Amino acid sequence: MLERVERLPEPQPDVGQLVDVLRRRPAGRVPMLEIKLDDEVQAALLGEPLIPWSAEAPRDQRIASVRQHAGLMRRLGFDAFRVRTAIPFTSAKAGADDTADLSRGRRQWQDEHTGPIRTREDFERYPWPRPQDVDYRLAEDFLRELPEGMGCIAYISGPFEWSSWLMGLEPFMLALYEQPDLVADLTERVGRAIYDALAGYVGMDNIVAFWVGDDLGFKTSTLISPEHLRQYILPWHRRYAELAHRSDRPYLLHCCGHVGAIMSDLADDVRIDAKHSFEDVIEPVESFHRTWGSRLTAVGGVDVDLLARGSPQQVADRTAAILEACAPAGGYIAGTGNSVTNYIPVENYLTMVETVHRFNGRA
Repeated sequence: MLERVERLPEPQPDVGQLVDVLRRRPAGRVPMLEIKLDDEVQAALLGEPLIPWSAEAPRDQRIASVRQHAGLMRRLGFDAFRVRTAIPFTSAKAGADDTADLSRGRRQWQDEHTGPIRTREDFERYPWPRPQDVDYRLAEDFLRELPEGMGCIAYISGPFEWSSWLMGLEPFMLALYEQPDLVADLTERVGRAIYDALAGYVGMDNIVAFWVGDDLGFKTSTLISPEHLRQYILPWHRRYAELAHRSDRPYLLHCCGHVGAIMSDLADDVRIDAKHSFEDVIEPVESFHRTWGSRLTAVGGVDVDLLARGSPQQVADRTAAILEACAPAGGYIAGTGNSVTNYIPVENYLTMVETVHRFNGRA
């Protein structure tokens, strides 16, 4: 493990404090939370290769893998980390060479132009996953090896993301007007699959919250009209939130983009407990916290562009400014504006982490 990581304050994980902040209750410190640390960043922080996890790997390798990740998150000072649930949908991907300093060789993203479902016939013959096809073994391994005081957060990609990925974003947008019945059936099938996958976590101890990622916006607006989101997408988020709340868990939404047009829906109808993903060019987290902080917890907010291109001093100053603006009123969890990508210098990421620890009086 990097010497700078080893020099961080001795971990004192207490997932109860994280949950308190998610519920807007008083807590003794500002917790941290990230949706993801890229594998390349984790390996750099560890100073050693990651041990791969797969369901087919020998048990000792699987356990070593989850212990490695959980141990790193504990050492950095986290109380909880996400466990991603893979629903076996398929989609079309595009790719290019990865030019990051911590390159993975190739970088992939969802192809916006196409997907496996374009017509009613495609929909009918698509191999729709069943609830029993969802694999919880990664979560089960983590929960068996979870360090004392820590918890896990169940994470799943959301109904807009998967519906638009299955068609391709552009065809999906056209289908809203040309094939509305197909869109209705597609979002119903996808939404139900996500609900069933989340329901599989209800009886698991130490799954402390549900977190659904659904990027609904871009720089200036929602990706589709607020009316279409209210018709096809937000009712599913309301059901996920209800499921979380019935099982006494907070419901977190990761949502990139400008979604001001539906924030009242998310707060009043869906009843999310926390919002994640902030970009300064859209709305700095301090602005969001001033408007919504009495009702919702804000998660993260240190802009990824600054983390990627700024100096360590700029990162320290910006992190401290966010903490000073948001922490006194409560309802704030520290972290990046999106995730710890492999094009963020490790030095900048650790500067952010150290600044949070100093704010908490632990450095």
